[in-house]
Amino acid sequence: MTPSEQNIFGNRLKLARKMAGFSLQELADALENIVTKQALHKYEMGLMKPSNDALIAISKALKVKPDFFLKTDQVELGEVLFRKKTTLSKKIEESIIEKVRYYVERSLEIENILGLESKFENPLENFVINNRNDIELAAAELRSNWQLGLIPIHNLVEMLELRGVKILLIDDVDDIDGLAVYTSEKIPIVVVNTRNKPIERIRFTVIHELAHLLLILNKSIEDNPKEVEKYCHLFSSCFLLPREMLIKMIGSTKRNYIKIQELIAIKEYFGISIRAIVHRLKEMEVITESYYNRWVVYISKEYGAKDEPGKYKGEEKSRNFDQLVNRALAEELISLSKAATLWDVTVDQLRNGYIGKQ
Repeated sequence: MTPSEQNIFGNRLKLARKMAGFSLQELADALENIVTKQALHKYEMGLMKPSNDALIAISKALKVKPDFFLKTDQVELGEVLFRKKTTLSKKIEESIIEKVRYYVERSLEIENILGLESKFENPLENFVINNRNDIELAAAELRSNWQLGLIPIHNLVEMLELRGVKILLIDDVDDIDGLAVYTSEKIPIVVVNTRNKPIERIRFTVIHELAHLLLILNKSIEDNPKEVEKYCHLFSSCFLLPREMLIKMIGSTKRNYIKIQELIAIKEYFGISIRAIVHRLKEMEVITESYYNRWVVYISKEYGAKDEPGKYKGEEKSRNFDQLVNRALAEELISLSKAATLWDVTVDQLRNGYIGKQ
């Protein structure tokens, strides 16, 4: 056993501190000198153990239960692929990563309790993307493999969770759109920031982040970050709105004029923004580049930089984790206290009717 593996409390303390977005000094300040910065450093290094009073104080300051520090099965994450602005601070980035790790830990724990196997196979692992036409084929292949047909997918999050993808919807700073990462056990994780975003953009981002994990791009594309983003954007459009259905709804492979009401109908049926629809029509050469540019100008002038007419009435919610915890409770596989730990709430909240975040 390595020193790092032996230092369970120190590793968990560092995880909780970063999850809360605290530096050592900020945590010491929050503890009001009950524990000094120097002592916290020694705890994290495994050079000293806290007293019971210090442990309780640290737990309260970091808003975790004391048994959080005893868990030994920390999830290992691979390279985290962030979609963020350059203004996103390192502290917030680390906080988000640790929140993701904590969520996945709890997800895997409840699956283990129920005897479920976390397994994921990438249907596109042997499909190498060499050009933009391959993206259309890859999106169709994924829909076919997952038996989704050509119809709209009304809850992407639920659909992906049932296929082994861990989805975490967060409400965080505007400087991040989402991230994608595999665990060391090859479990895919998609995180999407929902703050100030319409549901159509949330749906688009979910599939964009999934594309980062599933697409096998040739080296010339992979070595160009801007091209990678364009390919993931295109995959999201192709997956959300299959070519055959768009042609059927638009009525032709060539259009010189399209009414806004047509685009609103497609948006409200498939849950994809009008901006993404007209961009897809341009990519498919249904409309010309100049007509596409006129649409971009029109939408921005009439509705602003972010708004547009029409609203998709579907929902994007994560239910799988809550359902598993409720199932374990019903089958008496876990206690009320354990359920509270998994849900990261108090036992009193459970007794008052809390059944999950759905």
